[in-house]
Amino acid sequence: MSSAGMGAAVKRLVRTSLRARPVRDSVRAIAALRGRSLVFVYHRVTATEPPLYEVVPSVSPTLFQRQLEALADVGDIVPLDEIVRDRDRHSRPRFAITLDDDFATHFEDAFPALIRLGVPATFFLSGRSLHGLGPYWFEQLERLVAERGIEAAARLVGLATDRIEDLIVACERDPALQERLEAKSHDAPRHLGRQEIQALSDAGMSIGFHTLRHKILVGLDDEGVVAALTVGRKEIEDVIGRPLGHFAYPHGKADRRTADKAKAAGYESAWTGRPQAMRRGDDQYLLGRWEPGELGVDDFLVGMAIRLSR
Repeated sequence: MSSAGMGAAVKRLVRTSLRARPVRDSVRAIAALRGRSLVFVYHRVTATEPPLYEVVPSVSPTLFQRQLEALADVGDIVPLDEIVRDRDRHSRPRFAITLDDDFATHFEDAFPALIRLGVPATFFLSGRSLHGLGPYWFEQLERLVAERGIEAAARLVGLATDRIEDLIVACERDPALQERLEAKSHDAPRHLGRQEIQALSDAGMSIGFHTLRHKILVGLDDEGVVAALTVGRKEIEDVIGRPLGHFAYPHGKADRRTADKAKAAGYESAWTGRPQAMRRGDDQYLLGRWEPGELGVDDFLVGMAIRLSR
């Protein structure tokens, strides 16, 4: 059967299982057959009501915990190191949990759920508080849209649009625009501080690097890519007392050039936003992660099974 045919068959099987028997049984069978692993990424786990127009996807702590419980029911949640270093087939599917950016809610809302369930996770951090930096540009964009609406927020940064998607894409692609947004912020950021970063590490959570400024690497010249991969890394390493071995590309975007730079910078792995499972022959510097967002448990398991089968 072709890969496309297999994917269609898996989708039918899993959706049928929702009506005929527990979906977890199908997930186990599919994952054992394919022998793959899947890494998940979350950006914001928060008990606070999300803004009407989200730039950064969020999930509630309750849903986050339910998704983790569903994963533990059908497979093994293991440290990211284990996923990277051991790609052999296993009797049960294996998963790793990662969280990106410096949100204080990582410690306040996500970390307690991880501890309750005994789940390891990797936090890909920028370490902005260690440098006295304010909110990320996307935090400021959310605030402006919430306060003034999409069109007014767009005009403030020199754009003409009434679509949040257009505004986000324009800002993602333009580092100068990001800097203008960050310069407009006078609010104190709610980011992880030195003590929280240390506490995460002390509790057995892994810390990776996510660049200090969060610029898309593929749009930078070689010198800019090298700087993004290194500037700010040592300060986090000094806090936790160990090297940062894993890297996550800002906005999940990477290419062959940036992957080669990540390897040269001494990282063991580097992670994109491509929503795909891991296979034994995958490039260690262009690995994928899936962001499930606000999917309920059944849809979450369906999406996971489909990705494992591809």
